[in-house]
Amino acid sequence: MSRVRPLDRADHGALRFDPTVVGPSRRIVQIGLSELALAAADMPLCLAKDANTGQFNLVALVGLVEPVNLFVHDCHFHATYCPRALQLTGFRLDPNGVAGLAVVKDDPAIGSSGDPLFQDGEPSPVLAGITAALEHLIADIAAARAVIDDYATQRLIRPLNLVLQSDDGQEHVIDGLYTIGTEPLMQLSDDEVARMHRSGALASATLLAASLVQVERLCQLHNAGGRQRLRITRLSHDDGLAAF
Repeated sequence: MSRVRPLDRADHGALRFDPTVVGPSRRIVQIGLSELALAAADMPLCLAKDANTGQFNLVALVGLVEPVNLFVHDCHFHATYCPRALQLTGFRLDPNGVAGLAVVKDDPAIGSSGDPLFQDGEPSPVLAGITAALEHLIADIAAARAVIDDYATQRLIRPLNLVLQSDDGQEHVIDGLYTIGTEPLMQLSDDEVARMHRSGALASATLLAASLVQVERLCQLHNAGGRQRLRITRLSHDDGLAAF
């Protein structure tokens, strides 16, 4: 279990942060609205329901059948773009901590290498940057949720059917993911299309749908790792079933 504690000079004065180090044990990562176009260049983007609230979140799929980030090798992320949430897993916002932060001491990015969190007992400049990055990420996630709420209102969200098969014949169903249905999108009125175009929601919906081609890249990364080879047997959305 992660040890999250308010950042403290006495307890954490010797810690350093290496932003290039990313933990491998994650299959899905939440992203913000401004990251959508960047992340789509490398990974499939989907919607997933929050287990506590039932609200849809924008997520990037970075793994398939195992709880492993397929872009991570030797603790570093190898892709064109690394989602901000993966770079900040070692920190939380906490008003009781120095610079308004809490630290996860067992996070792989925090330890004896990288940028010091404190210099001569005082907060280093890197802490202010981390706080600002977390605040921006939270606002960016909220912006993504607002766009997704619009998709839900327009009944555009559909379950994603993603099924893989390994060389031994075993079928792997990837459950719990959603995307934008192309048919309901095409049935929008001209006024709704114009409104969504002006707000940027139409472009985001197109990117979401187009990014699903990156599932093949995840299969390639999985297969290159010496595991049981995977192939896609089904990748579609159910236009007949609204996700509510």
